[in-house]
Amino acid sequence: MLVVPLLLGVGAGTAVASPQTTLLQIPVVTGFQIAPGAVPGGLFQTIPIQATVGEEPGVLKISAANIAPYADQYPYRSLGVSFRNLDVGLRGTASLRHWQDNPNPDPADGVPPTRNEQLPPQVTLPTGVGWVSVTVTHYRDYGNGAPYADTLIAGQGLIYVP
Repeated sequence: MLVVPLLLGVGAGTAVASPQTTLLQIPVVTGFQIAPGAVPGGLFQTIPIQATVGEEPGVLKISAANIAPYADQYPYRSLGVSFRNLDVGLRGTASLRHWQDNPNPDPADGVPPTRNEQLPPQVTLPTGVGWVSVTVTHYRDYGNGAPYADTLIAGQGLIYVP
């Protein structure tokens, strides 16, 4: 009785790899952080970046390994991710934040959330299957101008995406 369902494929599951999470080989190190626009953690911030593969074929998820507690200067910071699949040439970019939501937002002040407050803490990148080179850059906003990279060392990693 067991042979017939197996021959017809009934009850046979599809083999799925379990998700694997690893840190990029080189963490992001931010530029000089001093008052009044500093964030908690010292003069230079180190932000380890984690990569998760195996949830979906050809997809890489990127986030900060340790999501920082909210601080009033974090809405002026963000991370930029760029990737390149070395096997098929696919490229792309995404933005994310490395800090938690404001636990006490004040909707009565009439100030809309900043661009960075609307960024996700994790991004899903359709990289395709193969070896993927990842670079993560830290950005800082000043006023209404475009964000600028204040990265001392960009996060770097080479990940195989199944």
